[in-house]
Amino acid sequence: MSQLYTLPERKKRIFIDEKFNPLDKNDVRHLLARLSTEIPFDFKSAANWYGLFHEASCAISEAHTILELNLSFNISDIVAEKKLVEFEENILSQLLNIRSELMDTYMTSPWRNSMHLYDNDRIIKDLNIRRKYTSTAISKLQIEENQLIRDYKKFSHSAKTLFEGRTTPVSVVIGKLNDNDPYTRKSAFLTYWNFVKDNEEKYQEIFEKLLINRKEQAATVQADDYTDIAFAELGRMDYGKEDCAEFRNSIYHEVIPVVKDLSIRQKESLKSDCIAPWDISIWPDLMPEKLPANGNLNHLISSMQNITSKIHPSFGKLFNEMRKNNLIDISPRKGKAPGAFCVTFQESGYPFVFANFGGNFRDAMTFIHEFGHAIHGYAVSNIDNVLLRHPGFEFCEVASIGLELLASPFYSDLWVNKKDSNKALSFQLFHMLNFWPFMAMMDEWQHKIYSSKEIPTSEQRNKIWRDVSKKYRPQVNWDGYEDIEELGWLSRPHIFTSPFYYIDYGIAQSGALQLWKKSKSNYNQAVLNYISGLSLGSQKSLQGLFEATGLKFDFSRKSLKDLCHEIQTEIIKICGE
Repeated sequence: MSQLYTLPERKKRIFIDEKFNPLDKNDVRHLLARLSTEIPFDFKSAANWYGLFHEASCAISEAHTILELNLSFNISDIVAEKKLVEFEENILSQLLNIRSELMDTYMTSPWRNSMHLYDNDRIIKDLNIRRKYTSTAISKLQIEENQLIRDYKKFSHSAKTLFEGRTTPVSVVIGKLNDNDPYTRKSAFLTYWNFVKDNEEKYQEIFEKLLINRKEQAATVQADDYTDIAFAELGRMDYGKEDCAEFRNSIYHEVIPVVKDLSIRQKESLKSDCIAPWDISIWPDLMPEKLPANGNLNHLISSMQNITSKIHPSFGKLFNEMRKNNLIDISPRKGKAPGAFCVTFQESGYPFVFANFGGNFRDAMTFIHEFGHAIHGYAVSNIDNVLLRHPGFEFCEVASIGLELLASPFYSDLWVNKKDSNKALSFQLFHMLNFWPFMAMMDEWQHKIYSSKEIPTSEQRNKIWRDVSKKYRPQVNWDGYEDIEELGWLSRPHIFTSPFYYIDYGIAQSGALQLWKKSKSNYNQAVLNYISGLSLGSQKSLQGLFEATGLKFDFSRKSLKDLCHEIQTEIIKICGE
């Protein structure tokens, strides 16, 4: 069973007691009292105070990760759900209530520079932003928000519908949306969206509660709107709303014309006079004829072992260790939460890859993607300062998307047929090209929703989505399915669970494509640059991390135009074979 994973023996604790239990509310209360009362008064006490904070953060974070994983292993596990709720009520609430006090202690201490190694002032810059939107008053709202998110996950993870005569988990139907067979694909599309339409009221109700809660959070800390809080929580200090708008503008002017141009060839391949909603991501001539690893999960794992070892021996070594210790769980089973993700145990220092794979093209890419996160999580766990490990999702996704493309010379381990392995790269690039406009839709929709002074009604929310859909996906023919088009925003969990976490993928994709471009001229150097960037955690700005990886942090039209040209060239090359 995947639950029987093995973690390495953690490092010996220096500042907190070896018997400290991060799930015991009294242990946590006592520890937080120490942080609150033992104010640094000299060089040594400052180092001890921060050491205590670091070790406690790692221990509590790891305990939380384990609880969330346990529920993911079986979403019907009442005991696992109860323990997670107890953690939020007994532990997380304490952390949120003392958060602003601990920030103030760190930020105002004259001994701060002796607490840890020099960090380019990254921590103080980050906390200066977060502190503006942190208070005891907002903590209660954030706990309520967590409960609403859990309600959404409970509903979406357990959702079932009738598909081809059988009651089927909605997550399985979603997996069929990119099926090679056009009948299956259209059937899955209509089944899924009929389910969404039938349950629209439920979706809208949950989102409206979240929207009201988040607007109350903004009012509580006197933010201009919730966007400011979301950006602070995401650690965005290297770019802002204006940069997001510039990126969307670059996508509108540079990416969409290429998508429209390629859609002519795509329609020819589909043998259709239009791009139907269920065909947006489909291009038959680019799709490998065989399933990756012939659809066999054991073969997929062994292929991944080969691929990671070829990219760099250290990556293969990590994959093998995770495999031996059951830290990779990709087999679907009854009761398991849908989706795929990677987490890192902050105290033990090892990652865990979780997924549900059926053996299709997307599964293979997702596996490589999540292992990119695993490499990154493992790399930064060696940084002895928990606040300098997470660089922001924009660069975390460079790690994952970057590995997808660094793996492309070795796709032949997944597709033995050379023509199929070449197609796999072009098909992946086609998906990336189409992702940018959808990302822009998600980002623009959220900015419009959260900047509104009033609470937009469900009808208004749908209309805003319909407008951005027409703006960013002009090549798609929604005739006869307009009622589905306007509900598109309901299909993305991020809108409910992680507001504004979507542009991160788009920014990271621009970095990953630059990495791929460089790897074509000097593969080994590109891999070494990748390792160099991943090893830094958040010790540099996003611009600095991109630079350390040999990349440019660039939202401009010129940057996207160059990358689109590379993608278009690769796709046309395959189409001409």
